[in-house]
Amino acid sequence: MVFIVAFGIALYQQRDMASGIAPAIQAPLISGIAFDLEQAQSKGPVLIYFWGTWCAVCRAVSPAVDAIAMEAPSNQYTVLSVALSSGNDAKISQYQTKHGYQFETLNDDSGHYSQQWGVKVTPSIFIVNPQGEISYVSTGVTSQWGMRIRLWLAGM
Repeated sequence: MVFIVAFGIALYQQRDMASGIAPAIQAPLISGIAFDLEQAQSKGPVLIYFWGTWCAVCRAVSPAVDAIAMEAPSNQYTVLSVALSSGNDAKISQYQTKHGYQFETLNDDSGHYSQQWGVKVTPSIFIVNPQGEISYVSTGVTSQWGMRIRLWLAGM
């Protein structure tokens, strides 16, 4: 019964989220690197992680995303995190340093990208396949192995 309720809540939260062809992302990251989703997906699947420094559930998911991001260069996929309503670049960078997160981050303080992708709850994870299609969407807690398997499937 609990599983059915949780599944129903997840479906409700995902009702307005992007599907089909992924919305474009071309923006500077807080590290100063320019990010282009189309260029990234040409190398393999892309995991896009919407989160916030204020999000309690994100504190459970971020270490798994970071572990996957640290393996990304050797595994033919890319990880991008998008920080929502989390302050300026320096504040986000300080938060990531404090928690040991090294994943690349786009500051979406204006809400432009979260709105474009239909994100209303954090954490939200999208996996975009090399053809530019959203192949997986998740909200709430998800496991590191679940993300790895979905990245692998998106790359097939």
